[in-house]
Order: sequence, then structure tokens, then C-alpha cells
Amino acid sequence: MNSLSMILRILAIVAALAAAALFFVGKGKLAEQNAARVQAEQATAAVQAELSTANEQISKIENSLKNEREALADEKRKLESVRSEMYTAKQEVSRTQQQLSEAKRSIQELENTSKRLRADLLESERNLTAASKEGELAQLNERIAELEKSNAELSESLESAKERIANSLATGAKAGQTGIMTAGGSYSSSFSPTPSQPLPTASIGAETTVQSLSKKDGIVVFTNSPELGLAPGAQVTVIKDMKALGKIQVVQVTDDLVVANLLPGVQTSKISVGSAVKILH
Repeated sequence: MNSLSMILRILAIVAALAAAALFFVGKGKLAEQNAARVQAEQATAAVQAELSTANEQISKIENSLKNEREALADEKRKLESVRSEMYTAKQEVSRTQQQLSEAKRSIQELENTSKRLRADLLESERNLTAASKEGELAQLNERIAELEKSNAELSESLESAKERIANSLATGAKAGQTGIMTAGGSYSSSFSPTPSQPLPTASIGAETTVQSLSKKDGIVVFTNSPELGLAPGAQVTVIKDMKALGKIQVVQVTDDLVVANLLPGVQTSKISVGSAVKILH
């Protein structure tokens, strides 16, 4: 019984010691926990401060992102506007290119028409030259016929004059003299000369300007004016610096121009486009 009591007392003492130890151990752990709690609260405060700073930065970033989005939307609108303007400009360029192509075709057609008209003009000038030369030949033939007729008439007149002179000489030989002396001592003959025709008068017309000269085709074009008084078929002399350069024959006369053929002997080296000349009728 005493042993049991002793054992219980020992157990009670051990339990008390264990409780005291546990108290001190728990008290130390509580102090550690309080310190840990304080550190945790401090860390929480620091984290909260960092979180507030982060929230502020996030707000700033969101505002900046919002501004960037607005700027991006504005740039996008500008880009769409530029694209629309580029599309419109591209259409304008396409229309301009089409118009340019049409203009080139029109220019080419005009050049072809000009070449054709030049060829027609040259052909007309050649035909006109040929026709004028045929007319000149016809006129020359008529002139030759007139000259032959005049030559025949002159030959007849010459033969008649020779016969009259022969008759006069025969009559004078019979009378013993070749002429009849008058009382005043003057000589008298029975020969009567043919009356001469008056020479035509020449006049220098108004001044004109050479508009075109084709030495190859033998055609010259002058500025026309009423003072010139030229008509188709007229043959006149070109005068420059009071010197005759040769004859021309008028082929065509309009209100503004006079077209003429260069006759043989014309000094074309002294005739140039734009030079002033005068016409001798």
C-alpha cells in the first residue's frame, strides 16, 4: 500500500514536472508564434503596400493602354482614310493612263493623217507641177506656132522688100542713077519701112514675202495682196534688191497666197523663205 502511494506520488511529481515543462515549452512557442505573427503582419503590410503600388501601376498601365488603344484606333482610321485615298488615286491614275493611251492613239492617228495629208499634198504639188508644165508646154507650142507664123510673115515681107529693092535698082539702072536727087541736093528713096509696134511697158508691183519654196518641185508660194494684181497663167519676174532673179508663172491665186512655178533660169539660191521680193509685170 505504501508502495502504491509512493508510486502515485512519484507519478504526480513527474506529471507536475511534465506540465511545468510543457508550460514553459508552450510559452516559448507562443512567444515564437507572436513574433512570427508580428513578422507576418509586417510582411502583410509590406505586401499590401506593394500591392497598392502595383494597383496604382496597373491603373497607370491601363490608362496608358487605353490611350494606346485610342491612338491605335485613330491611326487605324487614318490608315483606312489613306487606303481610301490611295484607292481613289489609283483609280485616277488608271483613268489618266487610259486618257494618256487614248491621247497617244489620237496623236498617232493625227500623225498618220498628217503624213497622209503631206503625201497627198506632195502628190497634188507633183500633179500641179505636171499640169503646169503641160500648160507651159502648150503655151510654148502656141508661142512657137505664133513665132513660126510671124517668121513666115517676116520672110514674105523680106522677099517682097527684096523684090521692091530689086525693081528699084533695075529702074535706077535704066535711068542711070540709083536714087533721085531733089532740088535741094537731098536723097530720096522709094523704100518705106514697116511701122514698129510700141514696146510694152513694165512696172514693179508691190512687195510680198516668200512663204514657201520647193526647189525640188519647182514651186514657190508668196503672200497675196490686192496690190500684186496677179492672176493664174501670168508670167512675171521676181525682183530682189533691184536685181532680177528670174521668171515665174502663176498657177493658183487665193485670198492669202500665190502659188507659182519656177521657170528655167531662176536664181533660187537668192530666194529664201521669209525674204521680201517684188514682182515685175
